[in-house]
This record gives sequence, C-alpha cells and structure tokens, in this order.
Amino acid sequence: MVFSPLHFVPSAIAAVLTIAQVMSMHKQAHRNLGRITVLLAILGLIGYISAGNFRFWPLDFHVAHSLIGLAALMTSIFVFLDRRLISKGRSSRHCRMGKAAAGLAAITLLMGLLMLSGVVSQEPVQLQFAVKENISQEPTLSRLPEVEARAYQGVDLVSIHNQGNNAIAGTQHINRSSYRLIVAGLVDRELNMSYEELLGLPVYSELAYMPCVEGWGFDAKWTGFRVTDLLDRAGVQPGGRYAVFYTAEGYSTGLPLDYLRNESILMAYGLNDLTLPPDRGFPFQLVAKHKYGYKWAKWITAIEVTDKDVRGYWETRGYSNSADVGGFPFG
Repeated sequence: MVFSPLHFVPSAIAAVLTIAQVMSMHKQAHRNLGRITVLLAILGLIGYISAGNFRFWPLDFHVAHSLIGLAALMTSIFVFLDRRLISKGRSSRHCRMGKAAAGLAAITLLMGLLMLSGVVSQEPVQLQFAVKENISQEPTLSRLPEVEARAYQGVDLVSIHNQGNNAIAGTQHINRSSYRLIVAGLVDRELNMSYEELLGLPVYSELAYMPCVEGWGFDAKWTGFRVTDLLDRAGVQPGGRYAVFYTAEGYSTGLPLDYLRNESILMAYGLNDLTLPPDRGFPFQLVAKHKYGYKWAKWITAIEVTDKDVRGYWETRGYSNSADVGGFPFG
C-alpha cells in the first residue's frame, strides 16, 4: 500500500514545483524552486521508505509509480548539481534534463492521484490473490496451542514481535476474570458476557492481512468467533444496520452489519496461535478484513447496534468511514 502522508504530501508538492521550474523564466525564482524541490523530494522518499513500502517486485502499478518517482528524483538532483557544479546552468543539456524531470514528475503525480482516489488499487498483486481469493475460515477448537505459528495455509506469518502496532492511549491491561463484553442498542436482548462465555461461541481461524493506513501491514493467523454469531444471540431488531465497537482506551469505530455478515468478520482472541498479548488487544481485536487498520479495534468492551452509520475516533478526525483498502482514506 503506497499511501502515507509523510510520503505523498512532500512528494506531490515537489512534483508541482518541478513542473513550475520549467515554466519559470526568473533566474532567482528558478534557483529557489530547485532548492525547495530537491529537499521536498528527498523528504518524500524518506517518508516512503519509513512506511515500509519500498519494493521493486512484482511489477505492478505501485512499483511503476515507485520507479518513475525515483527516476524523477534522481533527474532533479542531477539538474540541481549540474547547474551549480558542472555546466553552471548554461548548457542545453541542463534545460533538456529539467524538462525530463518535469515530465517524470507529472507522470508520477498523476499515478499517485489515481491510487489515492481509488481508481487504481494500491495493494500489491500477491496480497490481492493471497487475501481475497485463496483464504477461507476453518472451524477450530477454542483452546489455543500457545506456540506461535510460523506459517498457515501455505503463507509465512509475520511474528508478533515484528508486527506493527498502534494505540491512541498506550497498552490497556484488562483482567480476564472480571472482563465483561456489553452488547446493546437495537437488540432484543442486551448481553453482558464474560471472557469464558464468549469463548463458548463457535470458533474459527483464518489468514488475514492487516493493512495500516500509514503504509505497513502484516499477514497473521487470527482465531476467534464471528461477530454476527454474537449479534444473533442478542437478536438484532428491524432497522439495525450498523455496529459500533467501543474499547477500553476510549476508542471507537463502526462497520455495517451487512459487511460483518458477508465477510464473516471475527473478534479474535488468538494471534498466530497465541492468546492476544495485552499490547495487541487482549481480550479481543476485530479482524476487519479488506479495511484499513483503524477499523481493527483492540481491547473491545462494548458493541452497540444502531440504525445509522456512526463515525468513530479517527473517522471524526477526517478519515474515511468506509476505510476500504485501496480507496481514498479521507472523507
């Protein structure tokens, strides 16, 4: 996934300034634009690499965008150095290279806008096949092996110690014996269930890729119960169409009931065959397949069924409420 504000904001500005340099006839403005452009382009590259996206295979739209963007950066740096150290800005080569840099920057900018708008998918080719076509849930036992799995369904798993992890208020420590999950809202019966009672629901395991909006992600084996099995026990009333998940850290996010049912979304208590550690969301984390990571709520303590879409913590701060992977993450 190519999206990362630390990458696309400075890179987009650098691309626009590169194009502006070609049209600028004022020497001092030309020089100043050159300095700013190179600095912003380098900052964009650093933001891209730090997001963990820098790859050259398989060859897809994402990789083509990366390669053309890198070519634009290198050409811009050459033009910048050529003007000061080699030709002093007086050669025709300098002008030709400047136009080439502007052309590459324009192509890179257009490709980036297509990915951010969702017209072109940001997902690597192998992830689309691995996650969306070949993976299915498997019924399993509620008791976890407590030995970390290294592979599942033919896919190498990312170790818990190497997985990315975010939280708005740090790790939450929840007592297993006193924990209760509340299910309320538009339901026939409000539920107040213990951890052990929840483990009595039918259990499934599946391979799912967790994609963070910052640009990183990981494959893992998740084990838990289906949200809709829990909601069916509560009995969703007519008009109920949306579920809001609340967490111990004061976080919230929501998803349509149709999505939860059609995708058989799990509330996981197991990760790679280990009980969720406290920093990974014990007792339960939502496995919101094909959604950006801010929908994967951790430390879930309550679920509310409503008749309308509700914007959660990050959604009220400008992030998309649909959070579809490959789509524009704001709005």
